[in-house]
Amino acid sequence: MTTLEGASRSATRSGVDATEDVVEALKQYFSAPIARALLTSTLRRARIDGAALHRQTIPEVITALEHALPMYIADAARRGECLARLRKLALDPAAEAQSPPASPAASPPHSNGLPTASTVIQVMTADDVSNACEVGRDIARQVGFLSVQQTKIATAIAELARNILLYAISGEIRIAAIDSPRKGVEIAARDEGPGIKDLELVMGGTYRSRTGMGLGLRGSKRLMDTFEIETSPKGTNVLARKFMT
Repeated sequence: MTTLEGASRSATRSGVDATEDVVEALKQYFSAPIARALLTSTLRRARIDGAALHRQTIPEVITALEHALPMYIADAARRGECLARLRKLALDPAAEAQSPPASPAASPPHSNGLPTASTVIQVMTADDVSNACEVGRDIARQVGFLSVQQTKIATAIAELARNILLYAISGEIRIAAIDSPRKGVEIAARDEGPGIKDLELVMGGTYRSRTGMGLGLRGSKRLMDTFEIETSPKGTNVLARKFMT
């Protein structure tokens, strides 16, 4: 159970726990899984206790989100709308996150029915791996992938994220819906680890280490349609794509 799931939902409207109000505000701009993942990672980075998010803490959350939102919402006006919605929660305990209703312009931008903005998840803990998988599955569903393909995409994300946890100092997973060269999902993993020695052996399946290094990378490659990897002593970058058939 995640930190947000552990928060008391029944107390939300009474003003004791504002977690669900904040999530509802973010859901005007993101799907539910992405909204929760964004809030969870923001609280963790800002070292804010998410077990019971009180209204008096919302200004701190807003300050933290001001730094995170540019990675999720490119348009400055829409970022301002999102933050204003959250400020209303802090000022008015009775405010509903969904009131007033979001205008059509506030809906996530689409191109050919696809969300155009990418979602970035900082990978620092096992919870971040789970969040990345959930976001990836949700984006795959929005694109139109069936359940089996959604699972393959989520599994590839899990393997890449676990590699970051195991071997790198820090890193991130970026997930996006794409429509070029074909409709699908793109996964970009970046870390600041020491790089991968003997990359050809690792990807070829002949290299073995005590930790099983390379299993996750090869597994991800098998699950995706395209897979590119670059590595150096400054870090490793992976770009993988899964296309609709």
